[in-house]
Amino acid sequence: MKPLPPVDQGFFEKIRLAALGDPQDLTEPLLPDDVAPPGQPRQEFEPPAGRKLPPGAKPGMLQQALYQVTELPKLGSGGLGLTTLEKTITLGMPAPTVESPLLVTAGFAGTLTDIPAGADIPGELFDGYVQARWMRKVGTRFGVDLAVSPGWYSDFHNDSSQALRITGHGFGAWEAGEDLRVVAGLIYLDRYDVDFLPAGGLLWTPADDKRFELIFPRPRLAWRISERPRASHWLYLAAEFGGNQWAMQSNTGQDQIIVIRDYRLLAGWERRPAGLGLSWRLEGGWVTGRSVEYYLSEQPWLNPSDTFLVRAGVWY
Repeated sequence: MKPLPPVDQGFFEKIRLAALGDPQDLTEPLLPDDVAPPGQPRQEFEPPAGRKLPPGAKPGMLQQALYQVTELPKLGSGGLGLTTLEKTITLGMPAPTVESPLLVTAGFAGTLTDIPAGADIPGELFDGYVQARWMRKVGTRFGVDLAVSPGWYSDFHNDSSQALRITGHGFGAWEAGEDLRVVAGLIYLDRYDVDFLPAGGLLWTPADDKRFELIFPRPRLAWRISERPRASHWLYLAAEFGGNQWAMQSNTGQDQIIVIRDYRLLAGWERRPAGLGLSWRLEGGWVTGRSVEYYLSEQPWLNPSDTFLVRAGVWY
């Protein structure tokens, strides 16, 4: 029997555009879609092999459903514990064709806090957002990735316009070679501590079982340790810029802004299905450089003690 010729891949099948967003990264985690600081929807999916669709595309409108839990325990009396549960759903549609898709992501996250004695931090913080993300090929070796994401970030007691944030990103990706991509762009966080964040770098895949995402603000080095008919397994090392901003009401009833930020060093394991199906990952690491910052307020800033992180996620 004569074998079928290989499927010729176009630009969008060869390159993944970076969706550097802020927390939430719509991601297939070992691709540059997952390099993101906190605050914008995630995208965690990859096209089935040989399918003539843009990167990340699945057949039908439903492109991804994600559930993720992140735990930062309180260590010591000066610590700050955070437990975040996040859900997102992503729908895709031609804009105007499947080669130029529009992805719409709706997400909601809730964070429970375990605070130091005397700290003015709400017991619950919430994120709700909708992201519209558009990708388009320009020429033969270049592509653009644009997104805007209005969201409501609040403790649900401060219901003023302070809770409304409109984040987004704009990126370009250039295929410098078969195993090297160059990504550059700008993230708009709409935060008091960091408004704009330049981001980018190199994505180098020297072999099928190695992937080096040398991309700020979430670099990652990944190695495939197992390849089976139903799924592959990967180990990775990563760093990320963590935290978010919320509108809150103080203990005295004053409306104000709180920003929690930190820096994270992570190691993880991930299972990736060979075709359509469920993916999952488990990662952990150390969290340092922590701060709690108050704006539109006279509250003193806090510096919680270092802690560790455990995160588990599953997505279709």
